[in-house]
Amino acid sequence: MNITDLHIAIVQQDIVWEDKNANFKHLEEVFGKIQQKVDLVILPETFNTGFSPNAKRLAEEPCGETFSWVQSWTERLGAMIIGSWYVLENQGVYNRLFCINSHGVAAHYDKRHTFRLSVEAQIVTGGSGHTVIDVNGWKISPFVCYDLRFPCWVRNHFADGFFDYDIAIYVANWPAIRSKAWQRLLQARSIENLSYTIGVNRVGNDANGTPHSGNSMVVSPNGNVIHQLESGAETLGIFSLKHSNLERYRTKYPFYMDWDNNIIM
Repeated sequence: MNITDLHIAIVQQDIVWEDKNANFKHLEEVFGKIQQKVDLVILPETFNTGFSPNAKRLAEEPCGETFSWVQSWTERLGAMIIGSWYVLENQGVYNRLFCINSHGVAAHYDKRHTFRLSVEAQIVTGGSGHTVIDVNGWKISPFVCYDLRFPCWVRNHFADGFFDYDIAIYVANWPAIRSKAWQRLLQARSIENLSYTIGVNRVGNDANGTPHSGNSMVVSPNGNVIHQLESGAETLGIFSLKHSNLERYRTKYPFYMDWDNNIIM
C-alpha cells in the first residue's frame, strides 16, 4: 500500500500559567509562521493553562472555549491539531487529549496515568481506553506525559498482518530535572514498539518555578533521534516522515514476530 508522506509541525511552547487567552494569542502568532502544508500540528500537554493543581476550576465542557478555538485553526491551517486540556464530563475532570480536524473531534484520549507526584492523581480521573487515528493512511496512537513510563500500557501489537500503530505521540509538561528520562524513554518506546515516536514537551517555568527544557523530538524505530528541537527554547519544528522507511525497517528486523501478543493490557 502506497501511504503518502506525513507532514508534521510540533510546537515547543512556553505556557502562560492559567491564562487561556494569552496562550491562544501566542499560539496564533506561532501558527502564522506555518507557511507550508502540514497534516498534523502537535501542542504540549495542557497547552492552554499549564499543568495546574486547579484542574477542576480550569476544566471546560468537552466542546467549550478551547475546542472552538482549536477547531477554528484546523480550518485555517487545513491540518489536524492534537493537544490536551482539562475537561469536565459526568462530574469527573479529565486531562483529555483531543485530535481535532475541521469536521470536529476525530478522536480523543484521556490520560491513563495521572501523575502521582502531584495533586493530579487526586483530582483528575484516569482514562481507560486507547485511541488510534488514521491520518493519510498512518495509524497514530496518542498518549499524555506520565503514560510514557508504562510500557505495557503503550505496547504496540501485531496481528493478522497489521500493527496497532505506526506512530506514538506523547504530549507533555515534563520537568527539566527528569529530562534524561524523557529522552531515553522516548527512544526505548520506539525500539520496543517498532514505531516512530514523537514527544512534544513545553519549555519555561510554571507557577511553582519548575523549569521545563522541552527536548521535543522525533525518534525512528531503531531508536535514533532524527529531529530534536533546541533545549530550553520556544521552537516550531516542521518535518516529514516516510512510511516506506518504516516498512523497510520492520521488514529487515521483524522482531514483532516474537512479540508476546497473548499478553492483554
